[in-house]
Amino acid sequence: MSWGSELWDQFDNLEKHTQWGIEYVEKYTKFVKERSEIETSYAKQIRNLSKKYQPKKNSREEDESKYTFCRAFLTSLNELNDYAGQHEVIAENLTSQIITDLSRFLQDLKAERKSHFHDGRKAQQHIESSWKQLESCKRKFERDCKEADRAQQYFERMDADINVTKADVEKARQHAQSRQQMAADSKSDYSSYLQKFNQDQSEHYFTIIPNIFQKLQDMEEKRIDRIGVCMKTFAEVDRQVLPIVGKCLDGMTKAAESIDSKTDSKQVVESFKSGFEPPGDVEFEDYGQAMKRTVSNTSLTSSREAKDKPVGKSKVKLWPFKNKNKVTHERTQQGRTHLPASETLLICAGREGRDGRKDCVRFLFRDNIRVQCHICGVVYFCCYHLPPVSPPRTLPPPATALTET
Repeated sequence: MSWGSELWDQFDNLEKHTQWGIEYVEKYTKFVKERSEIETSYAKQIRNLSKKYQPKKNSREEDESKYTFCRAFLTSLNELNDYAGQHEVIAENLTSQIITDLSRFLQDLKAERKSHFHDGRKAQQHIESSWKQLESCKRKFERDCKEADRAQQYFERMDADINVTKADVEKARQHAQSRQQMAADSKSDYSSYLQKFNQDQSEHYFTIIPNIFQKLQDMEEKRIDRIGVCMKTFAEVDRQVLPIVGKCLDGMTKAAESIDSKTDSKQVVESFKSGFEPPGDVEFEDYGQAMKRTVSNTSLTSSREAKDKPVGKSKVKLWPFKNKNKVTHERTQQGRTHLPASETLLICAGREGRDGRKDCVRFLFRDNIRVQCHICGVVYFCCYHLPPVSPPRTLPPPATALTET
């Protein structure tokens, strides 16, 4: 259906409709622009989030890299950063393919609409001017006819009156003839203007206005088609990045599937295993029979056996906790702390290790007179039978190492 033939008398409504169409294009352009801003902001926030949870450059990072779940999380952060990049691509494509294109199209659309309605108003003004001229000719013709009719009636009265002179009758006759001539001229002008107006009106409603309205219809259809293309592009922009987004998500899924709880549990053992063996059973000590001394694992016999073994091949496993087998001190009346008579704590001050720490360990005399350090081979003698001394401390290396004879 054509606007020119169907809407020939709806100039004002078409003007409002096309203006609304332009406003709708502006509305859609604003929508796409806000979507682009949201994508840019979202990508920025995602990047900041990924950067925030990236591991810091410290020793802890090396520890975290040992565990599968930490490596998977780091991979997910990297994939999330790439995912944010795709949202930036969406924002850029929306701006270049839709917003910029629609802005130029909108300017051209406004200029074209303005030109068409300018021609339409010009045609309307012309037909209105012709109508006014026709009305003016019509009124003049009507007025001249009335004047001619009155002049003719006056002449007839003068001619019938016997008291009027012949000169007055002739004068009235001439006046009636002149009025009739004016009415005839007005009739001729009115007829010509009427014919001209009909031609102008026919051309206006069947040629000029239909052509203008057809151009407006083409413009409106072009606007609608352009919005449809932009809406399709709006979806295609998202679809174009879906493969890469899918790869990012696949990377996250693959990273999650690489997490192995058994491997991480094993890594905990490798990271924190001390190598110490659990302590043995605690022997019963009968303080009611102080004179009977039972031989313990640190007796002279054990010391001799340890001496016979090669020094470099023996391994002493210690209880890793500080409070295990801690000796309870007793305070004397003089305020000095000493061990019970049957126990004496001694720290060997033998050789130092590579890192400057003592490789030798503490020894606890349990009813033994002497004990040998299994690491450095130094022999110490127990002096628990002597008077109480200060709290246990590290003893300096003996001037002469006493070895078992």
